[in-house]
Amino acid sequence: MIVDYWKVLLCFIINLFLNYSYINGTTEVLRPRGVPLTKKSFYDPGKDFQCLDGSATIPFLLVNDDYCDCDDGSDEPGTSACSNGLFHCSNIGFVEKIIPSSRVNDGICDCCDASDEYNSSIKCDNNCLELGEQMRIERERYLELMKQGNEIRQTYIATAKQKIDETKNELETLKSQMNEVESIKNEKFEVKNQAEELEKEALEKHRAKEEELRKQKEDEEMKNREIEETEQASLVFQKLDTDADGIITLDELKSYSRFDRNNDGSVSDDEAKFYSNGLEQLVLPTFIESSWPLVKPIIENEPQNQEEQASEYQIDDTNPETTINEDESLDHAEESDELEHESGRPLIPTESTVSSITLEYDEPTQKLVDEAKNARDEYNQAEGRYQDIQTKIRELEVVLETDFGPNGEYMALKNQCFELEENEYVYKLCPFDSASQRSKTGGTETNLGRWGKWIGSEQNHYERFIMEGGTQCWNGPARSVIVHISCGDINQLMRASEPNRCEYSYEFKTPAACVLNQSIHESTDNVHEHNEL
Repeated sequence: MIVDYWKVLLCFIINLFLNYSYINGTTEVLRPRGVPLTKKSFYDPGKDFQCLDGSATIPFLLVNDDYCDCDDGSDEPGTSACSNGLFHCSNIGFVEKIIPSSRVNDGICDCCDASDEYNSSIKCDNNCLELGEQMRIERERYLELMKQGNEIRQTYIATAKQKIDETKNELETLKSQMNEVESIKNEKFEVKNQAEELEKEALEKHRAKEEELRKQKEDEEMKNREIEETEQASLVFQKLDTDADGIITLDELKSYSRFDRNNDGSVSDDEAKFYSNGLEQLVLPTFIESSWPLVKPIIENEPQNQEEQASEYQIDDTNPETTINEDESLDHAEESDELEHESGRPLIPTESTVSSITLEYDEPTQKLVDEAKNARDEYNQAEGRYQDIQTKIRELEVVLETDFGPNGEYMALKNQCFELEENEYVYKLCPFDSASQRSKTGGTETNLGRWGKWIGSEQNHYERFIMEGGTQCWNGPARSVIVHISCGDINQLMRASEPNRCEYSYEFKTPAACVLNQSIHESTDNVHEHNEL
């Protein structure tokens, strides 16, 4: 019993020592060491302690006894006994801090008030006031930046409000004009259709006249060609009729070497009959009807001069069988010239030149054509005006539909672009439009994305936005940019990077993000608080 008594007394003394916290080395805080004020009510010395996870209930004397009794480590906030415990640094004059209780008395100063090394071999200085002063200066500097930026932001808001009002008024005006312009366009369309119908009828009549005249000309030309064909056939008949008795015999056909089809040096009876179309004798009408179609191609293919004729019948000294008498060749050339040039013109008539005929419009037709053209021009002007207004209306609607921030402050960034040189690239950001990059050495811009939407947190919806749908990466996604927004006294693209392949990150500062509110003042004023300890 005596041993148990001293054991309990020893635990009480240790617990009492560990349950004291010191503020500036003088002020006692009646709560277990390492417990934040928010949880002080769970640590009542007059009651048994229940583990915060409900896993056990122990005498209060066992809190901070350097032995872990609770599964969640809540009975040892001021010692390193529990691996999962948490130690609260009060850090009066600076910012309170929570560290793992395993770091208590580990020889490393984690708390600026040195409260984590109360039973350590090293001495930690309490520099919370110095750190708090530095924080105060930084916060005051940031607050001044916020004030300056917020002043600019207020001008952005005023300008945006005015711009939105102007946009609404302009949109209303254009929509009212739209009805009138559409009515004019429809009227011009009807006038155009009527004029084009009259024009179509007049042009059809005009083309019918042109076609009729063309056919007349073609018929006349055909008759002339037939006459010419007969004349040319008659001339050839006269030359082939060597005895001029009005009859061409087979012997007379055989006298012309051009009818030598197999090139054996003479014209046979069969070859002569081929060109007579099987007839023994030919008179002029029969020649024109039966023989001329066969003879005509031979004359068409005649060489144009004696030099060509001589080349066609070139003598081969190495083959006597194919040698042709030079005089015979020349006679044949003269014979061809006589057949072809006796009439003083080519034997083969040219093709018809009456492919088309264009007549000038008569006065009534010309008037209808001019009226239709004027009607089309007037309609096109009305249609163009209608399309222009439609386009402008859509542009204004897009402006009113765009989220420019809670008070329209980000509208000031519309139609502006900002660039940043980073490594070997020049990055570009045009808020509410597009983002791109290009090489410093030149070349085309790579599209990194177009305006998508705001993707901020619940606390600050406007802290970042995304540009998406950029140029497709090779075997990868389409490029995109997440733009992180922060307060600045000027609009400036600060940083650009590519944390993931084809996924870019921009940091952009703007006065539009400088939202001055009470919480900022409070956070600045509260640096030196926690005096309730």
